[in-house]
Amino acid sequence: MQWREWTTRELAFLDKHYPAGVPVARIARALGRTITAVKRRAQERGLVHPGRSSAQRIRNFEATHGKPLAEIAREYRDRRLSRRDLAHDIGIENPALRRALGDALWHSWPRMTIGRIDEARRRRKAA
Repeated sequence: MQWREWTTRELAFLDKHYPAGVPVARIARALGRTITAVKRRAQERGLVHPGRSSAQRIRNFEATHGKPLAEIAREYRDRRLSRRDLAHDIGIENPALRRALGDALWHSWPRMTIGRIDEARRRRKAA
């Protein structure tokens, strides 16, 4: 492909879709650009793809659920779902979730989550 100037319309498309986690190949195809050109322009504009940013993944998760992460985390805790389940659903690692939740909410989680309760029942039946 030959080099051409980026239009304001292309930049607006990039600004909207790149941080939202749309695959880079799909953005490149829609704009008629190479993947390298899309990544380079996004980097120049300070955009971060959520595949590389836990904070962006958390923001996307909050937007999808229409609630702040702390409220969603309390719902998981009250349903006795594990913190690992929440981290998996967001698409981040446990340490990133711990930083995002803070110590008070992190330590308020019950020790016996659904997974542990099921495992204990399975062990009792096998014994």
